Amino acid sequence: MKFLAIDSPVMRVLGRLGDIIILNMIFVVGCIPVITIGTSLSALYAVAMKMARGEDPSVWKEFWKAYKRNFRPATICWLVMAGIAILLFVDFRIIGVLKRGSESMYSIMRIVLAVILGMWMLMFQYLFPYIARFENGIFATLRNALLLAAVNIPFTIVITGLSVGSLIVTLFTSRSFVVASILWVFFGFAVLSYAQSFLLCRIFEKYE
Repeated sequence: MKFLAIDSPVMRVLGRLGDIIILNMIFVVGCIPVITIGTSLSALYAVAMKMARGEDPSVWKEFWKAYKRNFRPATICWLVMAGIAILLFVDFRIIGVLKRGSESMYSIMRIVLAVILGMWMLMFQYLFPYIARFENGIFATLRNALLLAAVNIPFTIVITGLSVGSLIVTLFTSRSFVVASILWVFFGFAVLSYAQSFLLCRIFEKYE
């Protein structure tokens, strides 16, 4: 009976797992319009960071509360980041033409674009958690996300490693892609954000 008590460790773990599954499903639904992916990410991290701090938030209520609060800044930042990603993709395709003309120019442009892509990836790791935690202007939010990545290198490596590692495992084989896609739909995004939130909370505490 103690094992099944509502405040027992086992029941708390099961309750947390249930919250993670619900959070993930709401997040996926919130991403369906595509343009709202950034808003859904900020709401996802808002709830995940509350969980990481040991709070017991109402997942449904807290998600949509953060969703409404962060809609404007998160949507604008998402469009900016998506626009940069599209430009980088096009640029990488264009410089392929340079390879047939000037090998040295091709190498230089590839390095420049790789650096920009790296900065984009690091900024992305902090951008939407930052929006979930702080209120700021759009330019200041983008700048501070990049600065946080630069001044917290050990945490940045782990946070980015979790994201990149998850992507590599997903795309490793066609079978892993199918299995991982199912896991992402049911709890993958929430599990990843929850794991990262323990580090993000430690970082943000220094600036609060």
